[in-house]
Amino acid sequence: MSSLPVSALSKTLLYLAAFASSTTALGHTKMGYDLVFPALKKLGAGADGKGNGEDKNAAISARIGWLEVNQGFVIFSIFCVKWAQFGIVDIYDKAFASFYCVAQVYFGWCYLRAGIMEPVAPLCGIPALVGLSQLV
Repeated sequence: MSSLPVSALSKTLLYLAAFASSTTALGHTKMGYDLVFPALKKLGAGADGKGNGEDKNAAISARIGWLEVNQGFVIFSIFCVKWAQFGIVDIYDKAFASFYCVAQVYFGWCYLRAGIMEPVAPLCGIPALVGLSQLV
C-alpha cells in the first residue's frame, strides 16, 4: 500500500472522526433502547421476540437492523484510523469515504427534517471532520 505524508492536523481530525464514530455506536444503541425499541414493542415485538404476525416480524427486523447499523460506525472508525496513518490514497478508500460520508450527511438531514436533533451532529459532523482532513 502506498501512502502519502499525512499532516499532523489531518491526522488529528481523522483520529477525532474515528473516536466520534466509535462512540456514536454507543449513542445509537442508547437511542434504540430509549426511543426506538419501546415504540417497536407497541407493534408486538419486545426483547423476547414475542408477538404475532407481520407486525412482529417487522418489529424484530427493525430492532436487528437498528443494532446492525452500529457495525458501520465501528468499521468507519477503523478506516479513519487507517487513513490517519496512511492517508486516503487509492480509489477504493476515496470511494468508500465519499459514499459513507454522503450517506451519513443525508441521514443527518433526514433526522433534521423530522425534528430529531440528537443524531444530526454526529451524522454531519463526522463526515465534516473527514472532509476537512483532506483540505489541510
